[in-house]
Amino acid sequence: MLQLLSTITNYNPNLEELKLTNLTTYHASLMTATQAVDQTEAELNAKLIERNNMLYAEGTGLYSIAQNVKKYVKSIYGATSEEYSKVSKIKFNSRKV
Repeated sequence: MLQLLSTITNYNPNLEELKLTNLTTYHASLMTATQAVDQTEAELNAKLIERNNMLYAEGTGLYSIAQNVKKYVKSIYGATSEEYSKVSKIKFNSRKV
């Protein structure tokens, strides 16, 4: 839009905020704000991937380890034991694909 307005030689609005220099400044401020949001979103996505790897990695993730601990306690103490009863009540949700 700014490129189009810059090609129109007769463009000279009465309102100060609609003048080409002010529109260009406003556009630059919007671009700066957008870049900050994009940077923050990229950091968030990286942290979400890191979190998912920590929680759900096959064999080494928290979810996998917790399930293996429950199986181990069940095999050592039995399915009706108090130890297994306490451990089995701890809920872990698997990752939804």
